[in-house]
Amino acid sequence: MNRMRFFAIALLGVPLFGCGGESLPKRVPVSGSVTYKGKAVEGATVGFLCEGAPRMASGITDKDGKFTLTTYEPNDGAIPGKHTVTVTKMDKTSDLMEAQDRNANADPEAAGDAYGKAMARAAKDPKQGAKDLLPAVYSSPTTSPLRETVNETGPNVIPIQIQ
Repeated sequence: MNRMRFFAIALLGVPLFGCGGESLPKRVPVSGSVTYKGKAVEGATVGFLCEGAPRMASGITDKDGKFTLTTYEPNDGAIPGKHTVTVTKMDKTSDLMEAQDRNANADPEAAGDAYGKAMARAAKDPKQGAKDLLPAVYSSPTTSPLRETVNETGPNVIPIQIQ
């Protein structure tokens, strides 16, 4: 009987201690485009960081350089306010991918060994083998000169031009 009472109390207590009703900050739609030296940039990651915000909004550019930002849910936009903007586009070749490609049809043990060595090199230098295809100054919130304001009332269509 005590065991039944314990389980009944435990089940009743779950809603009290379960998922909290934490509300997310307000977000507004943000889209735009990225150009570098006048040409659309495909495959760049765009980040919008609002001071004091719990997380960055980000998006990836399509073949026309267009992006839509996401903070918590797909395409939900960014938190209104002043943002530091980052833009990065990494070269898709790296030691890890090259190791996988070279050894795709080789002996599984040899492929694993090559992958392990590439992982060890990447742990020592995470950017080793990866090259930023845009000026590095735009890749960090501490160095990027790009600033944009996301208006609460919109529209927030923001062209980003990198030189």
